[in-house]
Amino acid sequence: MSVTPLLVSLAFIVFDVLTGWLKAYITATINSSIMRTGLLRKIGEIMAVLFGYMCQYSLPLLGLNISAPFAGAITTYIVLMETASVIENICVMNPNLRDALSKVFADEKLPAVKKEETGKHEQVDNQSDT
Repeated sequence: MSVTPLLVSLAFIVFDVLTGWLKAYITATINSSIMRTGLLRKIGEIMAVLFGYMCQYSLPLLGLNISAPFAGAITTYIVLMETASVIENICVMNPNLRDALSKVFADEKLPAVKKEETGKHEQVDNQSDT
């Protein structure tokens, strides 16, 4: 049994948590309730990978000869999801990177940011007021 999918998932989850915390610190929006909810969601992601392992290795024991990389498929989804979250966090942390990252990832949902007089950055809506 390879633990690579679990380790890859953990690495992306930890990086997302770190960039999320830094974003909250930079924008002065640290909130323990939001952090607790986020942590519980991350635990859910880890449990999803573990469930993938359970399916992948227990189904053949039950006589169901399904050979599918369940843990790998779940990990792929988590990596894509965490990548989008990390990019959003980085764009808020450093608005100068938004244009470069949007060219690389071609994502119009990257948060627009504006610099306030306090030096803090806050997320602003991408939609116009029409």
